[in-house]
Amino acid sequence: MRISRLATVVAAALLAAASNSVVAQPIIDGTADALYGPALSIQDTTTQFGDNTSPDLIDTEAGGSEINQVFATVANDGTEDRLYVTITGNLENNFNKLEIFFDSVAGVGQNEIVGSALPAAVDAFCCGGFGTTDGALQRQDFLVFDDGFDADYYLTISNGGENIGGNTFWAVSAHYAELNNGTAGRNVAAGIQLAPQGLPNVLRAPNNSDFQQDFDTDGTDFLVWQQGFGVGTTLPEGDATFNGVVDGEDLAVWENEFGTDRDVNNSFFNPTGPGVSSADLILQPALPGLSQGQLIDQNYALGPDGGCTADDTDGGAGCAIPELEFVLPADSNDPTNALNHRDFDNEIDLQLALDNSNTAGVLGGNGLETEVGDPENVLTGVEFSLPLTELGLPASGFVGDISITAFINGSGHDFVSNQFAGDGINAGNVGGFPPDLEFEFEGDQFVTVSAGGTAGALSAVPEPTSLLLLSLAVSCGLLGRGRRS
Repeated sequence: MRISRLATVVAAALLAAASNSVVAQPIIDGTADALYGPALSIQDTTTQFGDNTSPDLIDTEAGGSEINQVFATVANDGTEDRLYVTITGNLENNFNKLEIFFDSVAGVGQNEIVGSALPAAVDAFCCGGFGTTDGALQRQDFLVFDDGFDADYYLTISNGGENIGGNTFWAVSAHYAELNNGTAGRNVAAGIQLAPQGLPNVLRAPNNSDFQQDFDTDGTDFLVWQQGFGVGTTLPEGDATFNGVVDGEDLAVWENEFGTDRDVNNSFFNPTGPGVSSADLILQPALPGLSQGQLIDQNYALGPDGGCTADDTDGGAGCAIPELEFVLPADSNDPTNALNHRDFDNEIDLQLALDNSNTAGVLGGNGLETEVGDPENVLTGVEFSLPLTELGLPASGFVGDISITAFINGSGHDFVSNQFAGDGINAGNVGGFPPDLEFEFEGDQFVTVSAGGTAGALSAVPEPTSLLLLSLAVSCGLLGRGRRS
């Protein structure tokens, strides 16, 4: 009897512990992990926007934008339900756009983009700059989606060389809009990231004579030059001039740069040149207070970790890194925004990561080829996550479908490629936006993810230790029952 009561108490306690579960959700790093399950679509159209050949995490050195596979799921992050999406492939770092529309709210939405009836100046700097009434949605005027797809929300993502104070640096940026409230719909400049794979770091270029790429020029770099003299051909072998020869000219560069270091406060890096690798130039440690997948916006910049001030007279002095000034609002003493401030504010809690390293997937072509490559093997690209509440859905408990259309567009949001989510179009680039540009291709150029139940959603899973304890509790209960008999 005593053992039975003990077993009952232990079992109850352990059952309670087992119910305290952890939630599984994808890591926002630009890779579709196994938690997504199978792809919702696989590309069958060769890309006419160029086929990337560079394995760099950022630099599509030979150009190239493509969509290979689309993954999506709904999971709870411990606080709320979120939509997780990975669109694998490449997004060229010339500000080509990844356009994403969501059909998430039943009974409403836009089957046709009518620019005059939608928020203006979304991603305004693509389309005229500061103070413009033009924008991404106006550039896609008269776009008509597939029958049955009525867009409720919009997200656009691009990457390339940004500029602040005359200094150019690489960033990936994102903009969002709601489409069902006319011109009063929200227009959110969400923020930027300064390193690939959603990492909370920055890129910094070493000196040309930093042959070890450890962000300083010292005696060990001289030893590298000595060993490479006359035989070396690359930067790690002592070629500071990138001419394929290690000679006296490289020594002169080393002498000029000797004793100088590189840190967060200097040497912006935009990965467009030879002899560099983005992965090697991710400066450690991470930016304080910034987490994996988090966007940098004015809230971070003006916070204790960002260190910027909002004083109109100083242009954002005190920033922990110079690039943070880029995300601040425009100063009132700079009415034309010559300093190029962007006023980013991630009020939608968007998480993002870009991994541009794919060199596989669909081949380059005119979209008519029967041999397309191996898109089914590509797992890296653009990954993002949004709370369901930012798609007009409840924070938890939603059961239903979310449809997503995605395609590659030109840098001005006005020249559509032949790379779409869903069914491929088996044609060349769609091109510009004449009146009544419609998705009249065979099949559906969108995918659908189901939330709730077991289809397309990740549920909370007990921790392994809790499962073990639960098993032990059941055993104790059985033991107690045996003693009673």
